[in-house]
Amino acid sequence: MLGIGALVYPAAADWVASLSHNAERSGYVRQVESFSPAERSAGLEAARAYNEHLPGGALVDPYSAAGDTAAEAADAAAYQAYEDVLRVSDSGVIGEVVYPRLNIGLPLYHGAGEEAITRGVGHLYGSSLPVGGPSTHSVLTSHSGLVHASLFTKLPQAKIGDVFEVRVLGESKYYEVDGLETVEPFVTDSLDVVAGEDRVTLFTCTPIGVNSHRYLVHGVRVPPPPGADDHELAGDGRTAGFPWWALIFVGGSGAVAYLLFAPRRAKAAPRARPAGATPDLSDTNEKRKP
Repeated sequence: MLGIGALVYPAAADWVASLSHNAERSGYVRQVESFSPAERSAGLEAARAYNEHLPGGALVDPYSAAGDTAAEAADAAAYQAYEDVLRVSDSGVIGEVVYPRLNIGLPLYHGAGEEAITRGVGHLYGSSLPVGGPSTHSVLTSHSGLVHASLFTKLPQAKIGDVFEVRVLGESKYYEVDGLETVEPFVTDSLDVVAGEDRVTLFTCTPIGVNSHRYLVHGVRVPPPPGADDHELAGDGRTAGFPWWALIFVGGSGAVAYLLFAPRRAKAAPRARPAGATPDLSDTNEKRKP
């Protein structure tokens, strides 16, 4: 059972993590739905105002040594003000990132610290907040290759033309992938704001287990695709799938238990000949023939 458990653990842990992600997203959606249209509009306007006064400067790679806290340490007051924008509850969730073709659906958090990028997707401090608008470029990141959660593990499978979605305060923005690149850490030229364009970049470490480079998926804003408003409320385990790992664990353990502990059948005893019966020597005579 220990051996089978070790084999199915990654699938089981990812399934449980998916339930947790969906619960976070569902809680966020319900919290947003409790706001009035005026409250939602005020939150989005505050984020757009923040983007208009976004200070310039190079972005900090969150996967480098102490990189996840460097930005916060630079100006604690500024970072606190940043965290207050788009905050709807104490959970820390500020939105959702959905990439349908790769079956990615994750909660979005302020900052790219370790807690954020292991629970879902982190927004890289110093980039535009993900509320859209001309001359904005939001950078969103998450881990890949973790044993307990897939997160952005499938991101390197992205293709030009894919469409992903960012949902914040009840508004959905759609982005079409128009660029894929692998770069070294701190190479951030392609993360700059492009005048007049509304862009989002998703990125993670690559190769898995080595993490020497960063894989970037660039997207540009596009109109909503047909049927875009028909998505269901996130959560409730809807995207976690059936727990096949549980059947494998129970079935495998049961099969091994049967092989180990099933009672053995006793060998049938030879039938006794009636008293005085003459032995049948035909087989013996046949075997003696040349």
